[in-house]
Amino acid sequence: MGKSKAGLAVLSALVALPGAAGAQTRSTQLEEVVVTAQKRAESLQDTPISLAAFSGDQLEQFGIDDLGDITARTPNVDITPFPNSRSSLVIFMRGVGNNDSQTTQDPAVGIYFDGVYVGRSIGLTKDVADLERIEILRGPQGTLYGRNTTGGAINMISAKPAGEFALKGVLAAGNRDYQKALVQLDTPTIANLSAKISYSKAEKGPWVENAKGGKGFVEEDREAGRFVLRWDISDTFSLDYAYDISEIVGPQPYYQVLRINEDRAVTPQNLADAIAGGASQDTINNLQNDLLVGTLFTPQFRERASEDRLSKGEWDVPVEDSVTEVSGHTLTLTWDLPFGTLKSISAYREVSEDVIMDYGAGVEWFDVMVAIDQDQTSQELQLVGDIGESVNYVAGLYYFEENAFEHEVDTIGGSVGEDRTIDSENKASAIYGQLSWTPESQRDLTLTVGARYTEDDRCAEKYSINFTNSPNNTQQACDTWSNFNPSITASYDINDQVNTYAKVVTGYKSGGYNVRSTEAGFQPAFDEEEMIAYEIGVKSTLADNRVRLNAAVFRSDYTDMQIQQILDNTAVFLTDVFNAGEAEIQGFEFDLTAILSEGLTLNLGYGYTDAEFVEVIDNNPNSATFRQDVSDRYIMPYAPENTYSLVLEYQFPYFGIGNLRAIVDYNWRDERYGTASNDDMEGFFLDDYGLLGARLNWSEIDLGGSELSLALWGKNITDEEYLVHDISQAYFHSGYFGELASYGLDVTLQF
Repeated sequence: MGKSKAGLAVLSALVALPGAAGAQTRSTQLEEVVVTAQKRAESLQDTPISLAAFSGDQLEQFGIDDLGDITARTPNVDITPFPNSRSSLVIFMRGVGNNDSQTTQDPAVGIYFDGVYVGRSIGLTKDVADLERIEILRGPQGTLYGRNTTGGAINMISAKPAGEFALKGVLAAGNRDYQKALVQLDTPTIANLSAKISYSKAEKGPWVENAKGGKGFVEEDREAGRFVLRWDISDTFSLDYAYDISEIVGPQPYYQVLRINEDRAVTPQNLADAIAGGASQDTINNLQNDLLVGTLFTPQFRERASEDRLSKGEWDVPVEDSVTEVSGHTLTLTWDLPFGTLKSISAYREVSEDVIMDYGAGVEWFDVMVAIDQDQTSQELQLVGDIGESVNYVAGLYYFEENAFEHEVDTIGGSVGEDRTIDSENKASAIYGQLSWTPESQRDLTLTVGARYTEDDRCAEKYSINFTNSPNNTQQACDTWSNFNPSITASYDINDQVNTYAKVVTGYKSGGYNVRSTEAGFQPAFDEEEMIAYEIGVKSTLADNRVRLNAAVFRSDYTDMQIQQILDNTAVFLTDVFNAGEAEIQGFEFDLTAILSEGLTLNLGYGYTDAEFVEVIDNNPNSATFRQDVSDRYIMPYAPENTYSLVLEYQFPYFGIGNLRAIVDYNWRDERYGTASNDDMEGFFLDDYGLLGARLNWSEIDLGGSELSLALWGKNITDEEYLVHDISQAYFHSGYFGELASYGLDVTLQF
């Protein structure tokens, strides 16, 4: 807590920086932010959605390297790496998300890249360089974005060719052997054709050393490339093609032992006393198992247990690289017609990942090897237009298909506890529309209605060595779901500076099959979950365009919630998913941007979430509370009550050579849990923390035909120790910490 207070003190000191008169390049008014959250370009202030947007310049100025960094800037959004795959992200918005990553279970927050739905969270930590904008839409987006957006949606919009020659190069270096090189090339327009090519390569050393030598933990090599081609076939018809590819290589994080569960540390005398006392055979068997596992608790193992971040660690298996590869093609055709704009978005994407993970902190306990391959094809047709001056509309057809394969081997104490493969296929189709009407007699009022109908078909075949009662250790099944999602919104312009909106929207996440299931839990499939959300918001531009304040109050009712349950912490690789829950979520958030004085800008965001289960039916047949309401045992995961971010940006007076800008940022999130329910919830507890960062940019240095920019930056500069993830393994708790203090220098040259 002392470091958090120190961070706030630094921010307060920055506010006291003196302004300077006569600076000609410093704006005293906020710039308009244009978004495409509703499939058409419109002002952020006119969009009736709780929405945060970051331009490409802001992503660069704030030092946002990947999608996971967005959580520090967006209240009521929680983004963390998945436990055994740091390239995958667990994303929650307003307490709604999915804390697992499976090819047969869909996320609750939709990710879209240039309008293309990304079906799997694998590879989302790839670099976000060369983006025009990122938009974060909080709350269900069922009408325009469809299934799997009960929590919200994230739009990543890439930069398009500029149509004239431009060359940009970036070299970066920092502590722990961090190095990065980025090259972006824009070609001039020739025969109505223009292109943009980007390539980046980065490497970073470990922040936990390997005590046995060799590769360290979380060291990584990243490589990414993107090619974009634009062809203006005519004044009304254009073609955009994009190809992207990325690779992330490096060992997974180090899960250190946090604490030992002494209640499971059985001695031979405990076992002898139980036998002599006439204990039941089940009790004796459990004590014998605990006694066997107790051999793990050697003096050396106990010495490793620490709730403080360790600088060294080891695995009982060789520390090897995990490899993630992602690639995709997108073809977009845009045709301006007399009655609207017709757009076709065709896409194909592939994901491949091989993961090696050790949760045992150097002892022979829980090791995981996973191989995943997934490909997806999608096609969308959109029609966006206006009818006179009072009506505008969006309509579309959508098709999605994916195929996936997973193979996982889990070992416990040196023995194979699970060896499973999953083949799956998923198809989804939808039709949607949204109509907005502004009455001629009341131009300040706009009424919007929308609807989407979706059908999902999913098949899965699972082989598991634990399916001993299934033919050939295999089960296969198919199921179908459909859903109708209506929405209604009313927005009202109080004046030219303030508008309000009220909305009722619905969302739905498709059903599926659980890769990690027990034999009894694989089928029938778990069903879809649904949500209805109510929201009231205000968007305002005040003080002669020096202040922008947007706020929203929301309430969401969750039904048939998909809940994943770990039935036995000694076998955390086996879980079951049930439609067992009903939950209520309410809260509010606001985003404030204000020019405090000439050159000094404040960005402040705050989010409050009150999420609780109102009913959970225990579906574990081995439980004493089978088919009873056990909601008092459940906590909404990844739903911190309070989150906030504070950014102060100061642009110094012009001094003749370029522009100098200082940025200090601080973000905070309350305590939260990484699972909804467990017999040992302490093993999934994540404490509150705050992170302080700073950046000094010296940009637009004229070199005569080119521009030079220098940026000195630091992240987590107070070296806060905070857990990213932890887990109970029955006999002990383990977890891994976030990255310690990092700093570096970026050098950018543009022609």
